[in-house]
Amino acid sequence: MSESNKWKSKLLSSSVPMEYEVSQILVSKDFSTDVDFSYTRVDSGLEKDFSVDLRANSYITNKNGGIQAVIELLVECKYRHPSNKWLFFEDPNDSGFSPFTLGHTLRAVDDFSWQFFPRNATVSFDKNNCFCIKGVEVDISSGGVHDSEIRHGLLQLQYALPRLLTDRISFEIHHPEDENTPFFFCPILLTTSPILAASPGVKISTVEGADKLEDFSKVVPWVVVHSDLTPEFERHMITECAELSKIADESWVRELDKLREAKGEYKYRLPLEQLKMLSGQKSGRPFEYFSQTIVCSLEHFPRLLQEIKRTTKSAANRLKEHAPKR
Repeated sequence: MSESNKWKSKLLSSSVPMEYEVSQILVSKDFSTDVDFSYTRVDSGLEKDFSVDLRANSYITNKNGGIQAVIELLVECKYRHPSNKWLFFEDPNDSGFSPFTLGHTLRAVDDFSWQFFPRNATVSFDKNNCFCIKGVEVDISSGGVHDSEIRHGLLQLQYALPRLLTDRISFEIHHPEDENTPFFFCPILLTTSPILAASPGVKISTVEGADKLEDFSKVVPWVVVHSDLTPEFERHMITECAELSKIADESWVRELDKLREAKGEYKYRLPLEQLKMLSGQKSGRPFEYFSQTIVCSLEHFPRLLQEIKRTTKSAANRLKEHAPKR
């Protein structure tokens, strides 16, 4: 690259042009966007500010224009060199022992609402997803293999989720029944690199005998990756969700609690129980909120948004006044 064009590589590597392109895609799909969704995290013993590139939300409305539900997305953008490919390895576990749970990728949250989503509201979204436990970035031109950018992006999103969840719960739970809405949320790590999923059963010998990545993998539009809830993350969650403990004992929250229990909700899913668990007043590991992240290639992002819209609209159209039968 000539000296006069070095700025182009630096500008693209900043991911700012990518973020702007992604914002335009989101707006074209009826989302509104904001940049640099920030949160505070303890790093090396010090509190530091971090951010996720984009926060996007969209309203699901009925035929009369009334708001049925809200979709919240957090999107972290990773512009990579054209020679880079992201290779992921599928979860080898049987379904009964897998860390993944169907319906936990695109989260449907009605715990703080006066209405109930249908049972397994977003399971259909996960039916055809590829669940992966690990990913690496492979530079075809240089031969470099590393996972730092992928791990960094996944952590950025996971650590931003408690603040997003706290903001959404605090906003909705302060509204009366006719203004309160359930919501969906989902973290997305977006890359310009193609995404490949290794074939099940890949071994060392498989890689040794391969001439190229595609000999033992296939291109997929996106994968779902699991992130464990570490003790450090749980401490972070409790700190970010601390304000939820302040509203747990307010009279109108107790009223919602009683109403949902009377309508058939399980005790552990009641608003007070969830508020106490998230803010650390009650033990529990809320895997359903923070453990699964979508990693998607930019090329397929519009299709992903289409699938999110389809799934959430179907669930919102089936909101009920009573808890669905389990």
